[in-house]
Amino acid sequence: MNSVQPLEEYLTDMVIPEKRNAVKILPDHVTMLHGTKSKKQHTEKKRRKTKSTIMTRREYASLGLFTLPTRQLKYKEFLPLHQLWKGYAQEHLGLNEGDTIPQLHEPTYDAFSKLLVKMDLHGANIRVIESKSSTLLGLAGIIVLETKNVLKVLGEDDHLRTIPKSECNFGMRLGNIEFTIFGKHLTIRPAERSVKKIKTLVEPLKL
Repeated sequence: MNSVQPLEEYLTDMVIPEKRNAVKILPDHVTMLHGTKSKKQHTEKKRRKTKSTIMTRREYASLGLFTLPTRQLKYKEFLPLHQLWKGYAQEHLGLNEGDTIPQLHEPTYDAFSKLLVKMDLHGANIRVIESKSSTLLGLAGIIVLETKNVLKVLGEDDHLRTIPKSECNFGMRLGNIEFTIFGKHLTIRPAERSVKKIKTLVEPLKL
């Protein structure tokens, strides 16, 4: 008995008697009925579905999702974000009120420094304390957007400024603790920096 015969008998029984002699099953059609999608077909379908639901960085940029208005933002409106950031930073760094931070000669310094570099900076209040460009010195405010190479900082004068990371070192305060972070350690996209394994820092962070 060939593979077509059972299907032919089944379909023939469903046809009225006077038409049963005209029933013909094409082997190619049987293959289509019995065939299953290959692994490659499933993969291509999944890829198409994923591609249609997730926007690329270029698509984000084309919609203006990486840009911020330069005049409508108000410093006071971002103070609640800064308060949230302080709570996050204390938890991320494992600091409690009255704690002191590790010094350069202490064994825990390296691990603490790596945590500091991995920290999300959206909402942090920073100041440029060193820079290759004198025009950037002293600029301060709340970070409202961070990209791979720059920080978008909103000052108390409600002006949004773009500060290049690689050219600056930043001062940051958390409670009674002051940090200095070298901008060149931050030149990674925030999402990548938070999960990237940092083997060592080129030079110690000033804490």
